[in-house]
Amino acid sequence: MKQGIYKVLKSKTWDTLWLIVGISLVIASTFYSYNDSGTLDLLLVTSFIGGILGMIVVLLFANQHGKSASGLGVIGAMFDTFNNFRFGLLGNVFVGIYCAALYLKGFFTLGKEIEVTKVTRSNLYISAIIAVVGSVVLYFYGSTILPGDAPMWVIVFNILVFLVQVISQYLMVEGKAISWIGWIVANFINLALQIYIITQGNSPTAMIYLSMTIMYQLNSIKAAILWYGYGEE
Repeated sequence: MKQGIYKVLKSKTWDTLWLIVGISLVIASTFYSYNDSGTLDLLLVTSFIGGILGMIVVLLFANQHGKSASGLGVIGAMFDTFNNFRFGLLGNVFVGIYCAALYLKGFFTLGKEIEVTKVTRSNLYISAIIAVVGSVVLYFYGSTILPGDAPMWVIVFNILVFLVQVISQYLMVEGKAISWIGWIVANFINLALQIYIITQGNSPTAMIYLSMTIMYQLNSIKAAILWYGYGEE
């Protein structure tokens, strides 16, 4: 049973189907955005490219491809930084720069295939520092990330998912399997937030982003199984 699950998630068939569905969702969200604005501007194009790159990068990381995932990750993070700057999300601009720096580090330090290692004491210290710095970013630039008129639980969830994601990003590039547990938690929180947005009727594309988060969650579960070696022969 364990080996069967491992082989399915490791197979090219799974990756191909996941990627086809994921890219289709990016195309759908771009199409909805185009219909909403009526113009094909630079931001729409860069958002589309960034979305495609994001799907490819997380799949490569899940399959433990260090060098290629990190290299594409740098490019994807640059697109995200540009897009968030154009959207006026200054807090997320800093996150984009942070991710680009981590991917650049990973490009030079990770091998062709990621070697999964145990979390060290220094990893814990650095994670704590990242959490503190992330809290400072939220304090000063949170208005560009968090919805100010939302219920308190939504604001708390936004803060939590922000911190979990930036720490998980660091641990992932360091080759720590626990990073994917962080991404699973983050995706669950994002699912709750997106369901809230859908019930409020505030975004016509919310269902698309909800579906994309489900795809990211499937990839995170796959990655956790592969990185922990569950069912590996």
